[in-house]
Amino acid sequence: MRSAFNGHIDEIPFILVDNFENDLNKNAYFLSHFHGDHVFGLGEDRLRHRLKRNKAFIYASEVTVAIIKKECPLLYPYLKVLELGRNTITITYNEKEIFLNVITLPAGHSFGSTMFLFKHENKNILYTGDFRITRNSVAKYTHLHHNGEPIVLDVLYVDTTFQNIPTFPKRSDVVRNAAVHIKNWLNLSKEHRVVLLTSAGYGYEAVCNVIFDETGMKTYVDGFHWDIYSQFPKELYGTTNNPESPISLCTKYRHTKNSDPLELQVYFSALKWGDTQNLLEEYLTVKQNRIEVCFSTHCGRDELLHFINYFKPNKIVGFPNQFDKYNGVDFFNNDFDDEVESVKILPKKRRVEKRGERVGKRVKESVLNDVFEF
Repeated sequence: MRSAFNGHIDEIPFILVDNFENDLNKNAYFLSHFHGDHVFGLGEDRLRHRLKRNKAFIYASEVTVAIIKKECPLLYPYLKVLELGRNTITITYNEKEIFLNVITLPAGHSFGSTMFLFKHENKNILYTGDFRITRNSVAKYTHLHHNGEPIVLDVLYVDTTFQNIPTFPKRSDVVRNAAVHIKNWLNLSKEHRVVLLTSAGYGYEAVCNVIFDETGMKTYVDGFHWDIYSQFPKELYGTTNNPESPISLCTKYRHTKNSDPLELQVYFSALKWGDTQNLLEEYLTVKQNRIEVCFSTHCGRDELLHFINYFKPNKIVGFPNQFDKYNGVDFFNNDFDDEVESVKILPKKRRVEKRGERVGKRVKESVLNDVFEF
């Protein structure tokens, strides 16, 4: 594994984003989410010493800060929570005090993941981090609009992880489909159980909520993760620390053959589906006591191109790969369901806001009450 992003925002030379192994002599650090390819160097002593020497901090969402405190407890004194929406950070650079404006926005990638809209020297610089935002959801981001129109993005640093895969199904659709199989399996006997297998330590929390909605059963998570999840009980209502639950979550899973006839393995993955032509019809396979689910926390090419064409940034910097325009080939004629649906990162019993409903003077946006589709 390597770092997805080199950390450098060229237009803001005194900060580093999602990379803690390159050029640590910075005045502020930002983390969009806690995944392995974005946190290289985060737990090393040299970073902590540099933070102390420079009187610098790591800025992240409330959820990501909670994860860092658990994963890297020695960094506790150097963490700052960024609220959703507008933030102003004071930074000393070249013996001058600089006020950096940062708008933090939900990224739709994993629980607590965020995008950063930096406003510096009259430029709008958007760093998406890893993100997945459906085509219907882009217009809901009030902070990316002015008087109802998209703001001008001078530079867009954008996640291109799956830019070569035409499209992905909605996560909620495939999870609900999988939940039917899960419920049927557990109805066979009290001894039957289910293991949810994931490739990352975080990012599948909303899956547990959907499964609870469909089956009425909560998913067991280990004590390490429960220490974090229990801080957000309303948002992660589908998880439990009760080991008697017949459903459990196994993070950072590596493929092994399932030899237990009473255990159903449900494996969530995007890479294995590759360029499947009939992806929308074949997003779930059932093989005896194993289910494989097409589940992507990154944009497919259709969503990525829509996002880019919507804002028409003056400059595009792709990561982990250079953005590929494909010579202008149009991918927007895909015939698939693009209906708006509610996001399953919310509590089950919740007040549903109508489109455009105002909280104060703007539509409420939250890392936990996400405005994007799941």
